[in-house]
Amino acid sequence: MKKVNRIATLFALLPLCALAQPQVTSTNVDFNFSGEFYWTNADGFTPGPAGANQTWDFSSLDLTLLGTDTSIPVSGSPFAATFPTANYAYRYDGMGGTRYYYHNITAAKYEILSMGYNTDLGWNYTPDPMVWAQFPYTFGTVFTDTFQSTDDEIATSATYTYDAYGTLVLPTGTYTDVIRQKVVKNGQTNYNWFNVQPFFPLLQTVLEENSLGVVKNTTLGTGDPSRPTFALWPNPTAGAINLTSDTNFDRAKIAIYDALGKKVVENEVVLQSGDAFALHLDNQTSGLYFLTLSDADGKQVLARKIIRE
Repeated sequence: MKKVNRIATLFALLPLCALAQPQVTSTNVDFNFSGEFYWTNADGFTPGPAGANQTWDFSSLDLTLLGTDTSIPVSGSPFAATFPTANYAYRYDGMGGTRYYYHNITAAKYEILSMGYNTDLGWNYTPDPMVWAQFPYTFGTVFTDTFQSTDDEIATSATYTYDAYGTLVLPTGTYTDVIRQKVVKNGQTNYNWFNVQPFFPLLQTVLEENSLGVVKNTTLGTGDPSRPTFALWPNPTAGAINLTSDTNFDRAKIAIYDALGKKVVENEVVLQSGDAFALHLDNQTSGLYFLTLSDADGKQVLARKIIRE
């Protein structure tokens, strides 16, 4: 009888274990992301085990802040014309100067089109993009991708394995919903730890260069009480959408861009705390849009994703 009970208990737990396995889709990507980028050397670093419900404690890492990453509309960015398929871009400011990164995110995959820019055009993977993740991304997924930049004489092949999930402890905080990706390329093994919601890299290894990169999420609205807060509703919308703020803006510029970075709405407005301002996407097709709001000094203080049904 006891044996039957143990078996029954085991089968009762199986669905719970399955639910605990994080899955990533394209909807986990935050198109309004901003963060701080840190570096440290990889002396003595060990990635730890693979498998379910792991805890990786790297709280003792001695991090150096190198710069910041800020998502920007593709349209108007320096190399937008070079990447017509890009629907996500961000700017890095910090050590080494300013760089721009261009990605293409679809329901099926996350592609890296450009690894980085300064004042001149840099690595361009548009002809053969680098796939960072395939969606839905589930525990145990293995895929191989071949990619080649316009500067490479031959293509590179890499194998990616979603080999673990669990809790990651860093000097920047403790993250409980994390997946790990094992990357094997040119005989070298590296690892990426991703936060699941929103989906972004928390920790990346470049062991052939003895270095580690750490990203801290600083997206507006994540808890800094000194920053204005906003509400945007309904979202998704059938056409009309309302915006309110807890801060007065004597002069603000609101812009809405489509998924390819084309500006479709622009307004200069006065926002009073608590008052709703109505925006209209009635004449736009269904899909993904991005709203930005800049203050009187031209500083962007809001970036949000909008879904037009």
